[in-house]
Order: sequence, then C-alpha cells, then structure tokens
Amino acid sequence: MNVELFKKSSIGTTVDSDEKDLRVEYKYSSLSWFFITFFGTTRMPYQIDFFCKNTEELFESITDKERISHYMTFRRK
Repeated sequence: MNVELFKKSSIGTTVDSDEKDLRVEYKYSSLSWFFITFFGTTRMPYQIDFFCKNTEELFESITDKERISHYMTFRRK
C-alpha cells in the first residue's frame, strides 16, 4: 500500500499500522447494507475513518472513491 496517499496521526500512526494502534470505521449507504445483508456481496464503503487508538484522534477520513478502492485493495487482511 502506498501510505504516502494518506495522512498520519500526531504520533505517527498510519493507515497501514498494526491493529493495536489503529481503529478503522467503514460507513456504508443503506443500499449497500441491503446488498451486504441479503446477498452477501461486497460493496465499497462511501467513507472510511481512521483513528489512532493511543490518542483517540481521527487522523484521516477518506471519501474519494479512488483512494477508498486503493485502501480496500491493498489493506492488511
């Protein structure tokens, strides 16, 4: 993943940091939840928020479809 596309927290936490340092929240539309729930299809969220667990700061929030697609493709699983 190209972490240069994303901001860092004040203590250096990145979107590719370990789960112990990072909390990720995905926001989906109602239509996306319908498809996920009833058909089991994977849908892209319309927004992803990244929080540093150490400082509880929201250090990045992305809504750009290309950056969301990049993150969803190359994130740790």
